[in-house]
Parts: sequence; C-alpha cells; structure tokens
Amino acid sequence: MLKYLFFIFCVMSSLSNLTFANSISGSELKKIVNKWLLERGSVANVNLLEEIKYPKCDERKFFINDISGKFNLIKILCVSPHQWSIITRNKLEEKKPRNNSNEKKGSLVFALNKPKKKGEIINADDVIKIHKKIFNINGLVFNKEDLIGKKLSKSVSANRAIFFSSLERDWLIEKNSLIFIENRINSVTIKVEGIALQNGDLGEKIRVKNVKSGKILQGFVRDKKKVSLNTKQF
Repeated sequence: MLKYLFFIFCVMSSLSNLTFANSISGSELKKIVNKWLLERGSVANVNLLEEIKYPKCDERKFFINDISGKFNLIKILCVSPHQWSIITRNKLEEKKPRNNSNEKKGSLVFALNKPKKKGEIINADDVIKIHKKIFNINGLVFNKEDLIGKKLSKSVSANRAIFFSSLERDWLIEKNSLIFIENRINSVTIKVEGIALQNGDLGEKIRVKNVKSGKILQGFVRDKKKVSLNTKQF
C-alpha cells in the first residue's frame, strides 16, 4: 500500500493551497481541475456535473492526472480521508477543417492562351492568368511585363506556367543584328558597318563580320549598336 501511494505521489501532481470542507461540489471541483489544466498550457473544459457533492479530501492526498497523455482524459483521485476517484473528459477545441480550396486550385500564374513555337514573340493578348499547382517556383515569371515582347527559347503549350527558362535572354546585342565596328588606333577612330555573329552583353567578347570586307573580327560589346576592337583587325 505504501509503495502504491508513493507511486501515485510521484506520478500525479498535487494541488497546493486547497481547503476542502465536509464536501466538494462539482462546481468547485471543476474550477480546480480547469485551473490545473490551464497551468499546464491545455484547454480547460472538463465535463463535471456541478450539482453533485463529493466527499471531503485532504489537500495533501488529492491528485489530478492526465491519463490520456493529451489532456483529454483526466483522472481525479482522493486518497484520504475518503477514497474516491473520477475520470472525466476535457473537451478540447476541435480543429476547424482547413479551407484548402485555394490549395486545390494551386497558385495564380501566367500562361499562354494558345501554344507558341520556339522563336515566336509573346504579345500582351497571348498572356492569361490561371491557377496551377507549382511545386518549385524557382524561375517562375511573376510579372507580365517580363513576358511582353519576349521571344520564346522553346515551344510552350497553352495553359502552362511560364518560367524564365522558356524565354530567350535579353542580349544587349543579338546575333545577326546590324552594328558598328569601331577600331581606335592612337588618336584615329575607324568605324564601319558590321553584323553580329553572336549574342553578347556589355563587355563580352563576340565575333562580328565587316560588311564591306567580309572579314570576321572579334571585339567587345560597348553598347547595343557598337563593338570595339582593341587591335588593328580591319
């Protein structure tokens, strides 16, 4: 019996500063248990009949224990001077079902309203917004302005989310565009018409063709119309 009481004392938490008279009402007991639950961070909503009277109990022999491990089933135990126990339910708040209608629909993304082939230009009236399930948003186009006037680097079907990987890169100078080839020798600058044979960004080295001589040269992109040479190549 002593071992049993010692076990109960170790496992269950005793309530301090309780003063019970000849009996305890269900209302008082409910307040005590609810306080015990709140102190442990649980919802306090035990189901006890408030009008029932329970035999008096020594505050040092009064124990409350969560026998469910989830605070939804509570055991109240009195060891002395009267032995009695109650198991009551603590009604936890029910989790409201998540409104996953938007999740089912997916994310709102930009897409084409009709299929377009590689090399075609995207116009404003080609672009629509649709809901799509996207598992990886890396590289996803979020602004319509990033689509208008862009050339496709590959064919894209209708109603498919558009990624930057489907768009050709914006080059400062595009392949086959007309440019000026500039060569500075000392204080003399020579400028001739040319054709870019490669795409290029500012400062990049690209191959160009001198329209007049047909000679293939290499130069550095200076702006969207100019490629400069560092040596005499004309």
